[in-house]
Amino acid sequence: MFLGLTLVLVVALVNLIIRGRRLEKEQAGRVVEVVQKSRPSLTRVFRPQDLEIVDSKMQLEENAGVKSQARAARHEIEIRNNGNVPYGEIQIRLLYLNRSGKVLTARTSSVARGILPGATLKVDDIVVGDLPDTVADCRVAIDYADLGPPPPQAK
Repeated sequence: MFLGLTLVLVVALVNLIIRGRRLEKEQAGRVVEVVQKSRPSLTRVFRPQDLEIVDSKMQLEENAGVKSQARAARHEIEIRNNGNVPYGEIQIRLLYLNRSGKVLTARTSSVARGILPGATLKVDDIVVGDLPDTVADCRVAIDYADLGPPPPQAK
């Protein structure tokens, strides 16, 4: 009796193995490849050599209704693209100095407008508030910029 049950179990096991191999071969023959087109991501360039700050002006203003020891700064920055590729969003670093040249604070500002190769971009809408009263000068640098077309403008 045990011999008969063992024989039935062996036959069932062999049958399952053979069936599993057949199914694997059938599925391997029907390989389905799905190709989807994805939107390319922008490439970020840190401290891009192509972008040059041509002109930078800062006008200090007193903050009305804020701390008495605080000021605001309005910036006009002109950037030239000396490269061969367009740049999208640009991140600008503003270092505020006192009269002796010591860095008091640093701020960043993002420019969402793009710049084409050979073109110049004038940015005059950067206003930074709550600056120390001892701010005398500002150094402007470009932290990074995204290669590629500028982001779409809202209408």
